[in-house]
Amino acid sequence: QVYHDLLRSEEEFVAELRTCVDHYVRLLDDINVPPQIAAQREKLALNIAELYNFHANVMLKGLNYYSDDPGKVGQTFVRLERDFDHHVQFFKDLPSTLELLEQQPFKDFFQ
Repeated sequence: QVYHDLLRSEEEFVAELRTCVDHYVRLLDDINVPPQIAAQREKLALNIAELYNFHANVMLKGLNYYSDDPGKVGQTFVRLERDFDHHVQFFKDLPSTLELLEQQPFKDFFQ
């Protein structure tokens, strides 16, 4: 049951990250984005696409790999230990991005 909860949770997380990439990150790539917004694209997008790619293409596949032997699922976490640094970077950069989103013209653009 724990394995299935973990797998379902990871699938939901991947779906949420996909929504962020599709509706937020891709918006920043639109040709009609104001120059002030486009100039801050990297800061605004954080590493959401990178997190999505990791969870969708590596983590989720790793969890599915052990579906026949859920007792070994911990090996996925050990094997991918360094890849979780993507999360550290996200949370390190998040406060300054949130501050930026409270300023104009960013606040109006994303409402």
